[in-house]
Parts: sequence; structure tokens; C-alpha cells
Amino acid sequence: MEPKMEPINESTSHICNLLDQKLDAFRNFLSATVSLQEMSDIHDFEKIETLIEKRQDCVTTIDRIDTRISEIKEDDLSSVSALPDGSKIKIEATVKAIEDTAVKAAHLNKELETMLQIHHGNIKNQLIKFSQSRNGIKEGYAPNIHKESKPRFLDIKT
Repeated sequence: MEPKMEPINESTSHICNLLDQKLDAFRNFLSATVSLQEMSDIHDFEKIETLIEKRQDCVTTIDRIDTRISEIKEDDLSSVSALPDGSKIKIEATVKAIEDTAVKAAHLNKELETMLQIHHGNIKNQLIKFSQSRNGIKEGYAPNIHKESKPRFLDIKT
């Protein structure tokens, strides 16, 4: 029975380790989302880009971890169902923490998207107003070349 318990423990510790990494990735994603939301200078595009890249790295990490956990479950399904009670409790607590963090991140992400859409709309409206005022300046103050000069034709037969 001892030889059978050893792979279960290795598999269990590996799953626990992967879940801890996943929780860290979700916390980093949440942190980057909060930082984006709390930015006072929405025009600091370098900082925005850095935070968006950090979020994307977290998503990539989470996807890789999920793939690895799925592989472990498929390879050794018996080890997951035969986990010791202490390991089950730790895994359940970590999974619950992941779910809670994911829900918070999703909520903040939705708020952030709404805020950025409003900001995008405001910038778009400002650009339209600027374009319209620029057109008014061109029409009102720029000389109209076509009215001042008469068309000329070149008669090449003569």
C-alpha cells in the first residue's frame, strides 16, 4: 500500500502547487486591474500598456496551469479521487480563494471596461468637435482659390 500512496502524494503536492500558482496569477491580475482603475492620469499610455501586458501574462499563466491540471486529472484520475482528507481541504480552500478572486477581478474588469468606454466616447466627441471647428475655420477664413481664378484652357491645335 505504501508504494501506491507515494504517487498520490506527489500528484497531490503538484496539484496544490499548481493551484497556488493559479491563485497568485489571479491575485496579480486583480492587482493590475485595481492599478488600472485607480490611475489618475488616464493619458499615461506607457503605464497603461505595462499593466495590460501584466494582465495578459496572468491570463496566459492561468491558461497554462489549467491545461496542466487537466492533464494531471486525465493521466491519474484515481489520485484525484483518492486524496487524503487534509489535501482535499487544502485544495478546496485554494479553489474557493481562486473563485473569489476571479469574481472580484471580473467585477472590477467590467467596471474598468465601462470607464474606458466612457473615456473613449468622450475623446471621440472631442475629436469630432475639433474636426468640425477646423472645417469651419477653413471655410470661413481660407481663401477660395476656385472662385478667384478663372479656368484656363490650353488649345494645342493652334
